[in-house]
Amino acid sequence: MNKNEEVIKKLKLRLNQTKFKVVIIPHISPDGDAVGSCSALAEVFRQLEVEWHILTCDYIPEYLRFLKNISRAVSYQDKPEWCRQLIAEAGIIFMLDHNTMKREGDLEPWVAAAGALRVIIDHHPDPDERQWVISDTRVSSTCELLYSVISQIWGKEIINPDMANALYTGINTDTGGLSHNSSRPETYRVIADLLELGLNKAYIHEQIYQMNHLSRLRLIGNVLLNKLQVDAHYPVAIMPITLEELNRYDYKDGDLEGLVNIPLSIHHICVSIQITERKERVKLSFRSKGEVPVNQWAKAFFNGGGHLNAAGGQMNTSLEEVIKKVNETIPWFFDHLKTGFSEEE
Repeated sequence: MNKNEEVIKKLKLRLNQTKFKVVIIPHISPDGDAVGSCSALAEVFRQLEVEWHILTCDYIPEYLRFLKNISRAVSYQDKPEWCRQLIAEAGIIFMLDHNTMKREGDLEPWVAAAGALRVIIDHHPDPDERQWVISDTRVSSTCELLYSVISQIWGKEIINPDMANALYTGINTDTGGLSHNSSRPETYRVIADLLELGLNKAYIHEQIYQMNHLSRLRLIGNVLLNKLQVDAHYPVAIMPITLEELNRYDYKDGDLEGLVNIPLSIHHICVSIQITERKERVKLSFRSKGEVPVNQWAKAFFNGGGHLNAAGGQMNTSLEEVIKKVNETIPWFFDHLKTGFSEEE
């Protein structure tokens, strides 16, 4: 029995002992995998008539609000006292699609102080072992891993079409439409199972990829036409985006989803970095091709990390300073790409 199986067995026993109030938390700036996993797990507890709450530091992107149960998510920005109370009363806190409480933003101190059992279900490297951890970096997404967890604890029969749709949303979005991190045959076996369980694949693709509004297309067009920079010496593309530009194009959460992948379609570019100015911080999204570990770059300089080909970071400095830092560290990254990264980096 491997470690995940041991934790799942313990979790099953704990869940069968009594009914807990359950809190489900995605990472800050939740994406399709985080939201899909929250939706699916909430649906399990809804069916079991267990009290559950999805809490977010910020907001669920508009394009993902079609998923079941997500309309009930509570943002700390809107109801901080209510969030604190729910966390304090929880018996189990599920931390989905993130490996540490640091990825929970304003919720972090309250989760850290809670007396609840904390359970991480995630596929990122280096999970916080102080919690109960169910983690596998080989899987395409947290949703793929969660499918296995749900099947082992409650059986596949609990998965209804709404859950199948949510789990597929996470798998699809975290692999760029099955274009990266999706070479394991097991991923497609999960998708096949979800189809048999009621997944409406055409509906999910329509909701994710065919619900654009004009302002989003104009924002993306402006970035690609006026902001995209290609380094003269290294195969790196950078896209800095100002808060003024977001406001000018009526930015809504999720409008920039997938943009960072577009420069990788340029044949000689192997790293794409999107640098986005927000009210309180500057966010960075890193993407790469092949065996280029952009998570090492994000971890070393930008308070971040993630997967080999998909990572993120954030800085509490100005946009100009972050752009400067990115440009200054490009040679460092490619030098280390040749010589190797140490364990400390």
